[in-house]
Amino acid sequence: MFQLTYAYEARKPGVKEQITEMAFNGTGVRDTARTLKIGINTVIRTLKNSR
Repeated sequence: MFQLTYAYEARKPGVKEQITEMAFNGTGVRDTARTLKIGINTVIRTLKNSR
């Protein structure tokens, strides 16, 4: 049996792109995490690795 939905919001396709796009538009880390329903550390880690 396969899992039909992701258990974690951050693993959904396109979330990493949304994080970087929101950062380029001046959105803060906490606001990005709240909007996308993911952890603050996930946002920070994604931004660090996207350099």
